[in-house]
Amino acid sequence: MKYTIVTLLLLASIALTAATKQDSVTVQVAAWESPWRSYNNYFDYNPSATFAVPVKKFTEVGGSNVISNSEKGFHLVQEGTGTSVFKLHSESFQVDSCYRFFGDAYYSNHQEFNIGWRDVEDYNLLNPYLVADSVGGTYKGESYFLSGGASMRVRNMEWAIRASYQGDVSYRQVDPRPRNTVSVIHINPGVTYQHGNWRYGLFGEYIRYRQNVDIQVEKADRKIYFYLLQGFGIYNQQFSILDESYSRIYKGNLYNAGFHVNNNCNGQSTGVLIELKKAGIQVDENDKRTPYKLNHNEIISQLTHERELLHRSLFLKGLYSYHQTIGNETQYTPVTINTTFIEWQFATQSDRYQSVNQDAQFSALLADKNLSEFSIWERIDGTWHDSRQYYYYPDYHQYIQDASASGTIGLNCPMKKGVLEGSIQAGYKKNIESDLFQNENNIITTQMLLPDYAFLTSDVTFYKLNIKFRLPIKTGLLLNVSTEAALQSAKE
Repeated sequence: MKYTIVTLLLLASIALTAATKQDSVTVQVAAWESPWRSYNNYFDYNPSATFAVPVKKFTEVGGSNVISNSEKGFHLVQEGTGTSVFKLHSESFQVDSCYRFFGDAYYSNHQEFNIGWRDVEDYNLLNPYLVADSVGGTYKGESYFLSGGASMRVRNMEWAIRASYQGDVSYRQVDPRPRNTVSVIHINPGVTYQHGNWRYGLFGEYIRYRQNVDIQVEKADRKIYFYLLQGFGIYNQQFSILDESYSRIYKGNLYNAGFHVNNNCNGQSTGVLIELKKAGIQVDENDKRTPYKLNHNEIISQLTHERELLHRSLFLKGLYSYHQTIGNETQYTPVTINTTFIEWQFATQSDRYQSVNQDAQFSALLADKNLSEFSIWERIDGTWHDSRQYYYYPDYHQYIQDASASGTIGLNCPMKKGVLEGSIQAGYKKNIESDLFQNENNIITTQMLLPDYAFLTSDVTFYKLNIKFRLPIKTGLLLNVSTEAALQSAKE
């Protein structure tokens, strides 16, 4: 059987808070990591939605190591056969009178094994206009992230802003040797108004993205063919070159805006959130050409509900997202100057690529919110995914639709000295319908397009096991150790 194993090892985090008799560090950590926290995630979108944060004072410092591996054929070519990620992180949330302060930071050292047909980071954002080579190899890199924010309550209003910076450096140690430098700046303001049992929130986000790609061949007298991908195994034959070096810049602006409405009364809580996203990415070459532009348009909507059922709490969540990507390409004509110098002049510009992804998800969780007693919780999840890609000239397309369902059982077991938690999940992904039409016959088609299509249309069974142990060390100090393992398999 072909499989993917994901193992989370050596995750040890220390939570530090100002503990009291009514509000101990154990209760704070349990609420922070509770299985139902993802059902009330409005704070992730709106920094002023602090009503959705289940703690008042919390600080965590920790580390983790994640290792994954896939057999041949059971992975996307551009994602490689596995990863190894070592991460150090910290996170904090503090309430002080009418102010709230929050932030998080991390450092990660990672490797991606046997990456093929991409010499860039964030390929999902930049696809299909990637620079690539046929050699591939293992990517190594480091990431740095720093985020901070604050909110202020004035009567029935809460105003907040959150900002973050992320920097990434990645490279390969075999020819050709790409070095990618990525910088991302986020600014996320928001406001929430409370009237009785109702809360109304508005939020926005601006993201500035930039990636510099510099590729070198260090071996003397050796050249590599650089492919400029355009989707469906197509590459720009006019500008793909055999050379010792290549450089490209990706830069863009991303805008998000949305609102949410929440009601909490009679032991029930209901919320609705809508977010609109728009992004424009521009691809610049080292000779000042701007051959490609990408526009992303996305809408996300979610509905959450919580109520009492069978002396426990029932959490429901539905989510729908629609994501459209449009690729605009510019064609150039060569003009010879002084018999030796060639200048590329603008010829035409048009939209030639489009992808549309739709996702619908439903989740239900039945659990006891009193984590000071032994309890068992149950969860079911269902997902429908529809992905369509089109290239207009030549006329190629790919269509994949699948559905997945899973069930999870978890337990919370307080002990004399600590708390033991665990969960086990099992699920199945079924391909409903798929189709691929493409007439190209080249190395990219055989090494990337067809293997990816075979993997994406496979029926997959997946399992997941999680075990966590919390040990109070002293007042206000808790050690949190967890391990996780996952397995995916397919008969094909």
